[in-house]
Amino acid sequence: MTNIRCLIVDDEAVMIQRLTLFFDGLSGRNECRFELIGSAYSGDEGLQEAARLRPDIVITDIKMPGMDGITMIERMKESMPDTEFIILTAYQDFNYAKRAIHIHVADFIVKVPLNEEVLLQAMNHATERIMTSKREKERLFKLNMSVMNNRHRVFKQFFLELLRGEIKVEQAADISLSYDLRLFQHHYCCMVIELNGYFSFVNQYPISDQKILKYGILNVIEETLLSYGPGFACEMEQNRFIAFASWPHSPSKKESEEQSMELARAIIHHIRTYMKQSASLGISGPFKGWDGIIAAYKQALDACAEHYYNGVETIVTPMRRLPAAGGDPHAVRQHMQESLQMLYRNMESADEIKASLLQLKKITEREMLQREAMTSLLKEFMLAARHRISQWKIQQTEDVAEGELLGCMTLSEQLEYVIGYIEQHLILRDSPGSPAISKALEYIDRNLTERLTLQMIAAQANLAPAYFSSLFKKEMKESLVDYINRKKIEKAVELLKCENYSNYELCEAVGIMNESYFCTLFKQKTGSTPGKFRKQTT
Repeated sequence: MTNIRCLIVDDEAVMIQRLTLFFDGLSGRNECRFELIGSAYSGDEGLQEAARLRPDIVITDIKMPGMDGITMIERMKESMPDTEFIILTAYQDFNYAKRAIHIHVADFIVKVPLNEEVLLQAMNHATERIMTSKREKERLFKLNMSVMNNRHRVFKQFFLELLRGEIKVEQAADISLSYDLRLFQHHYCCMVIELNGYFSFVNQYPISDQKILKYGILNVIEETLLSYGPGFACEMEQNRFIAFASWPHSPSKKESEEQSMELARAIIHHIRTYMKQSASLGISGPFKGWDGIIAAYKQALDACAEHYYNGVETIVTPMRRLPAAGGDPHAVRQHMQESLQMLYRNMESADEIKASLLQLKKITEREMLQREAMTSLLKEFMLAARHRISQWKIQQTEDVAEGELLGCMTLSEQLEYVIGYIEQHLILRDSPGSPAISKALEYIDRNLTERLTLQMIAAQANLAPAYFSSLFKKEMKESLVDYINRKKIEKAVELLKCENYSNYELCEAVGIMNESYFCTLFKQKTGSTPGKFRKQTT
């Protein structure tokens, strides 16, 4: 039950003492939710205490030295519009009553003699108004979040249809009026933001958390854009967001470059700081009008292709481009065939095969093929490697990387996955019954109170993170995140059976930093809240 925090303001010490005893008497009642947090002897002192304590209800006299109670309430309402006020007075003056009604004070009680039941009734009415206001604010907040979410969906659909040619440029200008997208009347640049390490992102977080994080990233991008000027953003694909930033005047190429770089650095910094994620940006040059949108997007998307080789948190602009990728695909394909032949012959040792894979890595990095071409070759290579490994009669991981996720990786991430996959299966081929998962389970059990990550646990098992995640789910029949959360809640249940720990103490004991998240997990795993569970076990 939520406590309602109350402040008394009265210049009579006897009345403050009387009201203090009144609150002491309430504390003995089981249903009590009123808490006396302070008192003051004048209007000026009342203002200071209210600013410091932020009460839910202020109980005040009217006539006091200096500032009267009505004036004090008017001043308090400026900074505390949600606070409720109850006036206690020995003076039944109609002018005071009119002023109280004017500032929406609902309860005006004569204090001589003080009827405690009437006062308690007034406090209960004030509490109902507080809770109703709180519920309405929560409803409006959820409604606003829903509107924002729908706005992002509309923008996403609109731009997808525009870029696919389903909406003509001539139509887009008319449709945009209902979306208030006036920034295209001025000069603008397009930014394509790609999340780095997306395969690890997908394996580390459940789908529900992925959606929350992406929505948070989108809000960070939008807020950063708006701090620089007009702009908006929306999610486009799995690991990709699109954003437009508008310039108030016609910038030169140099000015556009400088402005874009400053904004891009801020976006990357804010995503890393607030969302703990890494991103890279591709930026177009300056454009104007709806006619330039498709060209601006294509230019920014082409710039993003350079992230494939540049690595994490890179920014590519029209004036900061690498030489166009386009090496010899025949050289890459030929060495892939040689590595596959070594797998099929089954004569070479694991070290010889690993040496061949290392050479393949050097060739792919040297040739710098276009992203689509290299990804296509790696998919073919991975498919053939899977087929060969299936003949070894050992447990394989799920076929996850050959789908859309492989196209969301940089070259280094693709090679890490593909080469790591083959190397780990070579270990399983040569050492059946690998204790990797057992090592991981032992490490989790020893460090359950710590913040455990996929990379940390995979390192203990001496496996690549992506491979370990798939192998763990296949052997344990649940994801790594679900397993860790289940073990943490099981430990919390054991602790509660022994002693009546608070939620905060349980969070500390099982290594969950967020109390609200702990309560949600506890109910998911046990079907009961921690509070109900305590009552059932006592």
